[in-house]
Amino acid sequence: MRKSDWAKWLIVIPAMLGIVLVTYVDRTTDIWGFGAFICQLIAILELAYGMRIAMLAQSRKKSYRLTPEERHEYAQYLYEKQYQRYPAVANQMLLVMARMSILLDNYERATQELEDICIDKFNPAQLKVYYYLKVVTAVVAGDTEGLQESQMRYAGIPDTKCVYPPETELAEWIEQRDTVQMAEALKKAVSDKKEHPVRISIITLILAYSTFFYGLWYGINRDMGYEVRYRFAEISIAVITISLAILLIWGIVSLYRHNCQALSIQPGKNRVALMIIFGAAAIFTLLIIGMSGLSVVFGMDGEETVTGHDSKYTYITVQEDYGGERRYRTNNPFVMQSMDGLWWSSDSSDIMDAEEDNEESSDADTEDFPVTEDTQNGDVVEDYEAEGQHDGLTIQNAMLAVYNYLQENNALQNMAFSYTANAKGEVYGIVSETQEIKDGNTVNVRYCLYDNGAKTDADGNSCGELVLEKVYPDGNYETELVDFYLVNTDTMQVTDEQKNTW
Repeated sequence: MRKSDWAKWLIVIPAMLGIVLVTYVDRTTDIWGFGAFICQLIAILELAYGMRIAMLAQSRKKSYRLTPEERHEYAQYLYEKQYQRYPAVANQMLLVMARMSILLDNYERATQELEDICIDKFNPAQLKVYYYLKVVTAVVAGDTEGLQESQMRYAGIPDTKCVYPPETELAEWIEQRDTVQMAEALKKAVSDKKEHPVRISIITLILAYSTFFYGLWYGINRDMGYEVRYRFAEISIAVITISLAILLIWGIVSLYRHNCQALSIQPGKNRVALMIIFGAAAIFTLLIIGMSGLSVVFGMDGEETVTGHDSKYTYITVQEDYGGERRYRTNNPFVMQSMDGLWWSSDSSDIMDAEEDNEESSDADTEDFPVTEDTQNGDVVEDYEAEGQHDGLTIQNAMLAVYNYLQENNALQNMAFSYTANAKGEVYGIVSETQEIKDGNTVNVRYCLYDNGAKTDADGNSCGELVLEKVYPDGNYETELVDFYLVNTDTMQVTDEQKNTW
């Protein structure tokens, strides 16, 4: 009994933690919209509720193997400790208790338990059991008036499953006060229900995962550069489509068979009509499932390839079907963020300000991209021509890799990364903005990463060279060289060149 309480909390606590986690992600990030957030909450509730039902089914399955006395105690415990506040479930527990009391020949206790039942919540099948028990207890008590009323009501409820004794046979037992035969007939009439906790768990997982995935796929914030990882989507949509199709077919067949039995449909037009209705429903639902799956498949317009790693992110390249290429980063197997999205979501006001101040910023342009002897001689241009893969996205990835490297080594204070551009439209990265004392004055300082072209390292690997500069945005001091870094364009591994001169 106590194990059941503990099992309940093993479901409730993770569900509450899941709700808190989903809410935290929604409030602290812009990964998904409101619709996706609601779908994640629904998925958690589906999972918790379904697992709760599976747990109760497992408990009932175990209770069927108990003795009548043990089953009575278990039902009484559930009635008093858990279900007394819920009339519908409480009545079911009382009905089970009354049955077990009759099987134990405790007719007085059974009579009291039947009196506590409120039959307003009972369906016809439960009423049939209830009045049968009333007949048995009335026979034992010698209550002629109560016996006649209960027998009349019992006979007025049809025996759809043909499991109860015939009225003539029951009348004979009543006349003979043969409670033993009545109890044996009760065992046959009210057989133990087949419980399928594993099947319930599987159905719950399928429905919850489908809600989670479709909510994530259709609700992810693509305007901010987020995408569901293609490999995760491919596996998920295959599993979900096949599982939902199988679940649908099984459900339609089960429902059809149930209706045929419950309505006692005879061969003929009625059965044919029922087959047409259920067949059409199955085809329509399968089309919806198939179209949903195809929309996901067609939404993946490329092939995902992992191109690099660092301590914080995995870098991904998506080769588009029409020949293009997109770059992403991720720190989980579910969602990835476009490097283009990082560019557009960065501090774009710097670009606007730069454009407005274009006429007054010739000196600042020189600070943003210093003109050196190497650049005057065209070495950088030659490096770009020699290294065709050194495009804008590669540069952005390299800058992010250097930023992570600096952060791991605590190289700078007040570190925060963003992309921006100077008045010429040249991209650079800001890795830190702070203040320091210089010549007795407090000045603003900005540490920036600039692309310095392609270069080959000591092992012959193709790398991009980035220069870290200390910039005084107020223009009161000249820009200072801090360091140079080589970034492997394939692995995004960073090497500190430890030099501060051109």
